[in-house]
Amino acid sequence: MYRLARCGVVSLFALALLPLRGQTPVVGNPTDSPFKNQDYQKPQNCLPCHQRQFDELRSSVKSGYRNVSPLFNGLEMSANLLNGGLLRPVYADSTKTLTLADGTIIPFTTNMFSTDLFVNVNQVRAGFCLGCHNGPLMKEADTDPTKREVPEISTGGKFVPELIRPLRDYHLIDNAGKQVLPAEIGGDPPAGSGPSLGAAGITCDMCHNLQGPNFDRSFQGDGFANNSILYNHTIEKVGPFARVVAPKDNFHIGSDNADKIAFLRSGAFCNACHDVRVPLAAPGNLQHAEHDINTGGQGVVYYRLENLSSEWQLGAYNSTNNPFGKVIRCQDCHMSTFPYGGTSNYEVGDLKITSPTPAIFADNYAAVPGVSTDNNFPLQMRKVVNHHFTGVDVPLLYPEELRARLGADYPDPYQPGVDEYGVPNSLAERRQELLSAAARVNLDKTDKVAQLGQTFTVRAECVALTGHRFPAGFSQERTAYVQLSVTDDNGFLVYQSGYVVDKPHPETGEMQPDGNLNDEDLEHVHATVDPGNHNRDPTKPYPAGMTSNAGHTNQVFEAGPDDGPDSRVYFGINEGLVLFRNELTKIFGPGQGVGRKDASGNPIVATKPHYEETFSAALANTVDNFRSLQPLVPRTFKYDITLPTQEELTELGITAIKAPLHVHAQINYEHFPPLFVRFLTRTTGPTGPTGHNLNLLSEQRIDDLLKNLTNLASADITVNVQE
Repeated sequence: MYRLARCGVVSLFALALLPLRGQTPVVGNPTDSPFKNQDYQKPQNCLPCHQRQFDELRSSVKSGYRNVSPLFNGLEMSANLLNGGLLRPVYADSTKTLTLADGTIIPFTTNMFSTDLFVNVNQVRAGFCLGCHNGPLMKEADTDPTKREVPEISTGGKFVPELIRPLRDYHLIDNAGKQVLPAEIGGDPPAGSGPSLGAAGITCDMCHNLQGPNFDRSFQGDGFANNSILYNHTIEKVGPFARVVAPKDNFHIGSDNADKIAFLRSGAFCNACHDVRVPLAAPGNLQHAEHDINTGGQGVVYYRLENLSSEWQLGAYNSTNNPFGKVIRCQDCHMSTFPYGGTSNYEVGDLKITSPTPAIFADNYAAVPGVSTDNNFPLQMRKVVNHHFTGVDVPLLYPEELRARLGADYPDPYQPGVDEYGVPNSLAERRQELLSAAARVNLDKTDKVAQLGQTFTVRAECVALTGHRFPAGFSQERTAYVQLSVTDDNGFLVYQSGYVVDKPHPETGEMQPDGNLNDEDLEHVHATVDPGNHNRDPTKPYPAGMTSNAGHTNQVFEAGPDDGPDSRVYFGINEGLVLFRNELTKIFGPGQGVGRKDASGNPIVATKPHYEETFSAALANTVDNFRSLQPLVPRTFKYDITLPTQEELTELGITAIKAPLHVHAQINYEHFPPLFVRFLTRTTGPTGPTGHNLNLLSEQRIDDLLKNLTNLASADITVNVQE
């Protein structure tokens, strides 16, 4: 389905053109730390003194699961399989060129971990994903080959898809601490193996070893995106407090540097990873691409995949112009007792809101009394943060798989009980409550009277209460929508939107409907996605004109029966689905091929600017943020609903509509849209570009573990029916 680039497309780039208010972090680039060097530490080394923080971090998705996630590994694999391996980890002494299947030679010059200033797009690509998922370890390993876990995957500098393994295969060690690999690519961990340091993901040192922002590593010199942090691998650890008590045996030293402490406590600290800016391959063809403003960096061309930090920086919560009258930092929602710290009442526009209160912190010790200091030196009770980092994800791994890859003590994401503050231990329950605080819907502006054969209008007013747009991230990960129904007093369904239908999914082996609606896509679009294999014989060269970055296209992409987003956004039609998402998009200019052929077998070439959704970040070149909700800015979505005439009711065997009509609206949330997960299942499966199964995703995993959330917020109203 082609989507013409009308004037609304200007909104795609608006964020790129706006100055970020207060975007410069609170410190400059500090000098190197004068303290003794210390290897990057595993979280267990911090456990004796920081039991509470360790337990909280283990029950988040940031520590451990983030690096062994089948979704992360699948997305990273898919991007590499469709892009010639340009996002693979590459180190300072690696081959300085990469040869694609068509013979094209790509120079690297240096890489993402050793460079101080990005001047070439390939510097950004090398190790792109691990830059945030395991940045400090990768930086340290850049200069010490013995600490490398993920090697450069190439043969003579040439990317070979058939040899590729998921990154998580490299995060396993035996009892002697030696790296071991699964016998089968992507398979189960070897017996007796355990997690390596790399499997720990985002660990204590990734935050507490900071020196400050690294402006040279950020494309626009602002400290945003792609792990733009200076790290300090020494015994100096930066915490939220100054003048801390010396830990037992002087394992580390608490920093007294006021600038570093202020940076850690600020929202600016989160900017380095929670914007994601993806390098692009063809700067000459992309007029809408963004360019680095750093001196010498004009060769770095990119698009914004995620804008969480930019959205927060530009939004009301980074000011006093919000219901709480003070700056609400990222930490105030994701590291406080929120959403369990009480409620607040306020107004947004004409909406009356009750929601959880951010920035409520518990009183506790920063370390374990009697354990963490020499001679039982007393500790001070303080307002402390928690380390749950609750977000919107739950693991798509079974509990036994989590323990096999992350250690026997790794907690069940659905474990019962609460902690000492009354906060649920269950990651899934915390996620549910966090999302329930994210948005509200109201129907009060709906027409109060309807008439048979006539049109009446339902008005669903929605508002996001988040610190960034809702949903955040890109659409293939995060989608929310309004489920709307209109029924009469007997339950006769007059209208519905935002619904799913139980269907088979033969592309991933589900031949019959299974009774599970969590694995179903909304009925607004039907798509068939090419996984990129093209029946290729892996022993033979790629077909003429095809390289390893030309495998995946959108073969079929058409409107479904509940279509709504395009017609609502671009044509002003008040019907169909109300969808909140940040759409991963490919924009084609005139003369560019779209990667498909017409009915006559001729390549389709764009004759005018147009765009279409894509399922791979590797193929996208922009993200459409128009459909997601801006924080604290209510939007009213109209549904023009025509009631049947009496003659039509009679034909249906219905005597009359029984008044009143009941209008119900609720906001639902998709963990991962099933279509996207099935795309990754096929791309990394036996029919994908490698020609073998990477053992990451399957229909069974989707059916068992993909749990979407319904009724995050709801509203009801009745409408009278006139004769």
